[in-house]
Amino acid sequence: MAQNRALTGRLTNLPDPRVSVMGHDHSRRSSSSPKPLRRPRSCVIAQSFQRQPNLGKVTATLRTHEDRGIMVDFFSDALPYISQAATLAIAAAAVAFSHRASKEVGQRELSTKMWEKRTDTYTEILRALQELDPTRRPTPEGFIAQFDQAPPEGMELLARDLESEEWKQFTARVDSFASDEVRYLFYLWLASLSGWCWLIMKCVIHHGSDAAKYSEANDELQRSYKAIHAVSLELTEQIRAELSFKQRFVRKVEVTGPEKYFGAVIDVQFTRGKQVDLEPLHAARLTSIARQSTETRVQMVDRTPRTDARFRPASDA
Repeated sequence: MAQNRALTGRLTNLPDPRVSVMGHDHSRRSSSSPKPLRRPRSCVIAQSFQRQPNLGKVTATLRTHEDRGIMVDFFSDALPYISQAATLAIAAAAVAFSHRASKEVGQRELSTKMWEKRTDTYTEILRALQELDPTRRPTPEGFIAQFDQAPPEGMELLARDLESEEWKQFTARVDSFASDEVRYLFYLWLASLSGWCWLIMKCVIHHGSDAAKYSEANDELQRSYKAIHAVSLELTEQIRAELSFKQRFVRKVEVTGPEKYFGAVIDVQFTRGKQVDLEPLHAARLTSIARQSTETRVQMVDRTPRTDARFRPASDA
């Protein structure tokens, strides 16, 4: 028992564990709420890192702010150069736009002037169709009856002089401003008028001398009237369509022109299909006819080569 008491006394005299390493006695403080021991800073940081794993994101955010600062400084320094480049780009775009706009305005004005001249030319063509209508001219018998009152140079077959400077200027405007379709039909109409002139001359020559040849020539003359009328209608329809801004093509054409008439057309047939070859036809024309005693004198203006593969040969006069 004495030994046990001595051991107990020794154990009782052991230092209080609440005493810190520095020798401070914490036993004097209130025993109701003992303060826990402080942990080393390394342990606190480690534990904080374990509890807040987003500390890396905070560091990345700090670096991002630093990069943004660098970018702001870069753009602040480059802003004058960017402004100059933008000014030059805008100026270049303005020059290009103004050049394009002026070009479009010029083209529009040119198109307007061309259209006005084409309209005037088409009006003159329609006027010529009326003035040179062969049905307004005398028949073969009418020409023969007027021979006595005709001047020495002869009678004009057509109502207008197709060799005058006025007519030449008119045909030049047709060549310059008319479309290919109108130009083709216009010269086809002139070739048909030339055929009518040749047939009038043929009827006058054979009138009263050879009844069979006169009858043949008169039949061809009636076909020529129909051909001129058909071409006039086609030409008028083409002009009206173009003036109304409508697309229209020339119907396929079959023409008949004797070789001895030097390109003149005496018969025209329009069929289904599109006329591909729009090369204008050129024919010789008879300008006047006169009779001296028993001889018929004819004045001719040759405007065409002697052969043309586009014509279908007809019977000899």
